[in-house]
Amino acid sequence: MAGLIKKVHVALDVNDLEIEGAFWAAMLGQEPGPVRSGGGWLTVGELPGGGWLVLQKVPEIKTAKIRMHLDLIVDDVDDAIVEITALGGTQISDPRSGGGVTMSDPEGNEFCIGAFTRSKDGARSPNQPDR
Repeated sequence: MAGLIKKVHVALDVNDLEIEGAFWAAMLGQEPGPVRSGGGWLTVGELPGGGWLVLQKVPEIKTAKIRMHLDLIVDDVDDAIVEITALGGTQISDPRSGGGVTMSDPEGNEFCIGAFTRSKDGARSPNQPDR
């Protein structure tokens, strides 16, 4: 059975395209595209596995925890925490028993980092660092 969804792009609401664009571009190791649509949108870059990370400028500030977040797979959680905080991110949680950590971008949008992946049935396997 063919699914309805062919590709997933992630759009993140932000107040400052410049600050958030620089943060997420550094996280992806890519140069963002140009601001477009009258200053309201910025495609940051391609996500590992396909799709794009896109930022949409909105007037309202983040006031509560968002109900959806990104789970980002990294080679080493401790190293990633150092790099993310140097880019302007914040560590929100202590490492959980499984090693995952909740972080936020400069505007407070939460995401999690971990050095593992899970199968569809939930089985966990360590991430294999890029060589």
